[in-house]
Amino acid sequence: MNVEPLMQDREQALALWKKYQAHKLGSTEIDHEIARIAKMVAAGKVMIKALDAIVKAGVDDTGRPKLAIARADQKRCILDLQTDGSAIMHNQASTWARPNTAASRRFDFPAGSFGTSTRQRRLEGIVPHIPPDIRPKRGIQNYHVLWEVLWRREIPVDPMLLRRVGTSGDLWIVLHVWDLTDIERAVLAGHMPKQ
Repeated sequence: MNVEPLMQDREQALALWKKYQAHKLGSTEIDHEIARIAKMVAAGKVMIKALDAIVKAGVDDTGRPKLAIARADQKRCILDLQTDGSAIMHNQASTWARPNTAASRRFDFPAGSFGTSTRQRRLEGIVPHIPPDIRPKRGIQNYHVLWEVLWRREIPVDPMLLRRVGTSGDLWIVLHVWDLTDIERAVLAGHMPKQ
C-alpha cells in the first residue's frame, strides 16, 4: 500500500513547532493542534490523511475503492456506493448506514470520489486482524485500520494501524504497518461470518 505522509522532513516539523512555541501568547485551539502535530512529526511519527488517501488510491477495474478504513474493533467494513460516486464506509450490516452512526464508525465520501455508476452497490470487506504484539491493550475502539480491501470474502494482506489526531478531520498517526502471515489469513478465513 502506498500512502503519502503529510510531512516527511523532521527538521522542518521541528522548526514549525518552535515557531508556534515562541508565539504561545494568544494562541488559539488551532495553533495548539498545529504545534502538537508538528511536535509528533519532529519526534518521528508518520502522519497521513487517510480519507484523502482512499480517494486518491482510486478504484479497481470494477469501480470499487482500492482502500478501506474501519474501526479496529470491527470485523467487517461495509461500503454503500452511490451512482454519483459518493459512498459511506460503515459496519451496519442490517440496514443502509444511518446518519446518527458514531463518527468513528462511519466515513462519508462526497460525490465523484469513486467515479460514477449506473447502480447503487453494497460491498463488504473483512477488517484485518491485528496481531497481539501491536494490538492496543485497551481502548481499541479509539484506533482504526486502513488496508487494501478486496471487497469479497478474502482476507487482506498489508494493513496499517492508525489513530486519529483530534476529534474530526483527516489527520492520522500511523502506529504500525504489518503483513498478515499465511497462518493468520487461514485462521481468519475459518472464522469469517457466514452470509
